[in-house]
Amino acid sequence: MLSILDLKSKWEKEKTAYIKKEVGDGAQKFVKDILKCAEVFNLEEGLNSTKLENRKNEFKEEEKKKSTTHADVVIYINPEIIIPMEIERFQNISAGEKQIIKYQLEWNEHSNRRYGILTDGWIWRFYNNNEYREFTLDDIFKNTEMFLEFWNEYIKPEFYYLAFFEKKGQKSLFKETEILYVEKFREIFFDDITKLIKGFKNKLGLEGYLTNIDKKNREETAVEITYAYIIQFILYKTLVDNDFGKFKKEFNERQQSIYECLRANRFGEILGVIDGISNQISENIYHKFSQEQEFINGKLLELIRQPKNELHDVSPWLDIFVFIKKYNFANVRNEIFGYIYENYLKELYEDTKKGQYFTDPAVVNFMLDQIGYTAIGIKDSLSYDRYGERGFDNHISIIDPSCGCGTFLYSAVDRIIAGTGYSSEKASIRLEHLISQSVFGLDIEEFPLYLAEMNILMRMLPMILHKDYTNPFNETIKVFKTNDSVAEFLDTAIKNTINDIEVESKKSNGQLSLFTQKLNLGYSSYVRDEGDLSEMKKSLENHHIPRRRFDFVIGNPPYVSYNECSKVGLLTFKLIKDKASKIKLNDIYGMNLHSIPDHRKKYSPKPNLYAFFIALGIALLKDGAKICYIVPQTLLTAGDLDVLRYHLAKFTTLEKIITFSGKMFVGRGLKQDKPVATSSLVFVARRKTPEVAHEVEIINYKNSDDDIEECLANILAYNHKKIDYRKILQNKLLQNVANWNFIKQDKKTLDFCEAYEKNSDDISAYYNHATAEHNFKSRFYFDGGGIINEKLINKDPENSFEIFDYKNNNYQNFIVSESNRYYPKKAKIDFPQGSQGLKIFDNKNKIIWRTRDNQKFQFTDRNIILIGNQSLMIASNNKNEILYLLALLNNKINEIILKVNLMQEHEQSFLLPITGIKEFVRIPKIIEDNQFIKDEIIKKTEEMLALEEIKFSDLVDFSNVMMQKFNEVTLEGGDLILIKDKKNFLCKIKKDKNLVEQTIKAKFSDNKLKLNGKEIDLSDLRETPVIDFVKQKELKNYIDDLVFALYFRVPIKELSGDKAAEIKKMCAENEFYEITNNNI
Repeated sequence: MLSILDLKSKWEKEKTAYIKKEVGDGAQKFVKDILKCAEVFNLEEGLNSTKLENRKNEFKEEEKKKSTTHADVVIYINPEIIIPMEIERFQNISAGEKQIIKYQLEWNEHSNRRYGILTDGWIWRFYNNNEYREFTLDDIFKNTEMFLEFWNEYIKPEFYYLAFFEKKGQKSLFKETEILYVEKFREIFFDDITKLIKGFKNKLGLEGYLTNIDKKNREETAVEITYAYIIQFILYKTLVDNDFGKFKKEFNERQQSIYECLRANRFGEILGVIDGISNQISENIYHKFSQEQEFINGKLLELIRQPKNELHDVSPWLDIFVFIKKYNFANVRNEIFGYIYENYLKELYEDTKKGQYFTDPAVVNFMLDQIGYTAIGIKDSLSYDRYGERGFDNHISIIDPSCGCGTFLYSAVDRIIAGTGYSSEKASIRLEHLISQSVFGLDIEEFPLYLAEMNILMRMLPMILHKDYTNPFNETIKVFKTNDSVAEFLDTAIKNTINDIEVESKKSNGQLSLFTQKLNLGYSSYVRDEGDLSEMKKSLENHHIPRRRFDFVIGNPPYVSYNECSKVGLLTFKLIKDKASKIKLNDIYGMNLHSIPDHRKKYSPKPNLYAFFIALGIALLKDGAKICYIVPQTLLTAGDLDVLRYHLAKFTTLEKIITFSGKMFVGRGLKQDKPVATSSLVFVARRKTPEVAHEVEIINYKNSDDDIEECLANILAYNHKKIDYRKILQNKLLQNVANWNFIKQDKKTLDFCEAYEKNSDDISAYYNHATAEHNFKSRFYFDGGGIINEKLINKDPENSFEIFDYKNNNYQNFIVSESNRYYPKKAKIDFPQGSQGLKIFDNKNKIIWRTRDNQKFQFTDRNIILIGNQSLMIASNNKNEILYLLALLNNKINEIILKVNLMQEHEQSFLLPITGIKEFVRIPKIIEDNQFIKDEIIKKTEEMLALEEIKFSDLVDFSNVMMQKFNEVTLEGGDLILIKDKKNFLCKIKKDKNLVEQTIKAKFSDNKLKLNGKEIDLSDLRETPVIDFVKQKELKNYIDDLVFALYFRVPIKELSGDKAAEIKKMCAENEFYEITNNNI
């Protein structure tokens, strides 16, 4: 251990080297020597194995983390006071200034105190948040007693607060470092507030004061109440840092009052100083704020009123004040509250998926631009009274039915303010009224709505606290909590029809009143003003209320499956399930979400929740008004969403459909680096019957690697290098409601699809029983599986069905693998609605495929049943036609057709339901001139399948072998040798010696067959398949070319295996052959 004298000497000798070297025997080694010096810090070097609670007056070198940065040394005064150190090369101290602020957060998980030491060996800075006291090495060595007085005070908890709250000046111990502007230090700010909220919640023991809330929701409520409490301080500091009124002066006075209370140990008075902030906000900014804070503060009141005799009693509140003092909120982005919640706080408690994603503000502004909700458009839409002032008769009302934290609403308010102005107090009052009457939001979550209010309020601050006047917002920001936003208007007589209907007669017959009680939350919410909500609903029905419905509906509706909505008991879905209810899937605000005309579904469709929001959104529009949603691209392809495609194409005027290759949403994380894997689509529609010749603008963005801002800029600029732009007759969308994925395809692919359709017939020739019996004298059943009693599954094949084992099936083969699981034929099997029942399994020949991640369509003639719908089947007693369908389905042509119509961006595979086969797969037109090609396809497909029936017993003579178990199998001199305890048993290979050898090598990597030390059973060996994959591939290529010839009318005159190359050459001359040989 070195003394001060030794350290002085070492510094003089090595300081030049420390300029170049930081680690090893550089500046870091010297700093650690100082820390260990008994005359200065007197700290011991700790062990990595020591637990945190046992650490005291020690330091340790920080272990390297996965991230690129980590503190060089960490000092542990005790488990509560932890001081990270950043050590730089001599004369390079500025390099660590930003890093030490970050380390303060990383090394104070259990405390909200932010310590840190930055040094280059010569200069030593002792940080308290973003303020520091600086010493030189000379100061420490020459005035050690003075330094130690500082050090011993520095590590006392009370000094931490005193030093931070004292006025900065010449006599101040600390000086401020770089101002931490929130916009510049976003990452640190977001990390800091997350830790602050977590610490505040835990320190107060909020769980103990929320005993009336079930455990599942207690953590969520605790986080939200804590954040709501802290919001008032952020809002307050925003007023201070942006020089509103006298707030800065008052803030300094509060800071001085806290400092004096700390010095005099009058800890109980500190809360009175802090608590006055929320009163000041409600008085000067938003009168309703007092009600909301009363609700929030009420949860904490018991804690606040407890005696505060010790520093630790008030430290949670001091930590909040330290936090807001530390950061500067000048010109902060106003949607900051929602941003914090969506990207940081939810991960503190959220463990469920609600299908809600944070929409990037750039996407929000882009969507508002698409519907014309711009500052100029707003200005032009407002009428003027006779004095030349803007009136209230407007066409700018907008609603987001799933607004969350209000990202869309905030941007809408921003544009209203930009388009109108507030040059006088009178104009400001009128503008506030305009916003209150024009901007609406709904959500099922209470807390995000509170944040939405705060976001909007932040944007309105300049017009509330003007330099010439103070105009507190007396009206209400119209955001409403609902039990279910889709169901919210069930007691409101609105229908999704082009002409408004007379609703009074409907209201009087009492059909809708029964829902009103179900819409009630059961408690008083601070974000559901029943009076305001009632006024909004009346305006939807009443012709005499100016606003009536909305000029714009916009949003990012939640994406939740039908089953999940039913599972959680969402009101709309409970009412649909209730047979006594008037709510039916075929009439959701006038939209039929069950089936389209002349195509009624025989099963129970399950449209995604966002389909219900589209129905609601259109219903909320005025005639001629616009809706703009961002939704998944499943809108283009999902079978159960054909109803949406039909309604949009038939009853609205679609203006734009924009698809993105990139991922437009982000998940949690400090840098928004966790994109949500959902392909996005933005559509704009007007509530107006389309003109016959109306064309829809289609924009497909090509490059998935571009960031959001770049992507949107390219679309707005119509950059044809980045976008595929075209116009499509809306009538064509109506004609193709089964699938709209064609709008994303290039011309070559569209030509391919068009030729495919032109040269083929509908596959209903098979699944329509009347047609099939007429054409093929057989029926073909397209269906899924049933539900069995799993307790009856056994291994006895007698009088039983073989159960298709989808998990262990070999999907590389064309024949379904055998299973050793069976189900008695006489046992009960339940089938879902729309199923054709047991008869499908009574048919001998079957094609089976996986619903998800399908690799191959497979054949079996065994007595197989399917369980559930993980796999699907086509079954018939007509073997030839089943083999023909098998060849068609396994052809590249139909793989392309299915991908074009069903596959989404970023998917490696796609769902392949029976409806997908029925809707999109077609069969070649067969006439007398090409019947011989179809016959050849059936013949060669049977030959190809037969190759998989060959087993070792077909090629090897086992007749002279009595022994049943062996240690290994090998090949010698063209014979198969079975080995048991070093004794050889020779088996003659009857034929195809090369195939036997290839099979053993392919399966076991050499010419020996071993089973990890286990014995080989002779019966298993005899039954082992021996497949000639080379020959099978030749046959498959030949069959594929024949199928291509049928679909695209290649003029083949003669057929034989010898002419395969000639046939391939003829096919290759067709313009579409290249497509089938490339992945699409």
